[in-house]
Amino acid sequence: MEERGHTEARRGVPELTNMVGIDFDRLAGFRYAIVTTVSSEGYPWSIPTEFEVTIKHEILLRKPIWANAFTGKRVGVLFNHIAAIPSGGYTERRYMLVWGKLTESGDKLKLTPEEVSEWDEKILPFAQLCAKSAPQGQKYLEKL
Repeated sequence: MEERGHTEARRGVPELTNMVGIDFDRLAGFRYAIVTTVSSEGYPWSIPTEFEVTIKHEILLRKPIWANAFTGKRVGVLFNHIAAIPSGGYTERRYMLVWGKLTESGDKLKLTPEEVSEWDEKILPFAQLCAKSAPQGQKYLEKL
């Protein structure tokens, strides 16, 4: 049987846009966050939560049910938005993926950002995103 799991090997993933750092005003415009970590067995798992961006540009997450599974770990926190078009399809697609560590901060978890990647179709239309991502996908497939 095939055995699967996560390895700690890190490969440089290029930004999908030319945006540098975190635009905290844009981040505050998202509604929910999805926190993802790797379990002790080596498998990823995620849980949704609410968040806030403070005036000091701190990212505070409402503690999920299993907060201790995330505290002190490197996590990926996905903030995203998509709106359905009644006739079919989607619009207003955008996301911000922030990698960092979570620490206790009172009754919340504080995310200390280390890396960020993001996409907003108003800044980089989907067709351009696909064209820009193709070389990255090709390199991934060659490594398989």
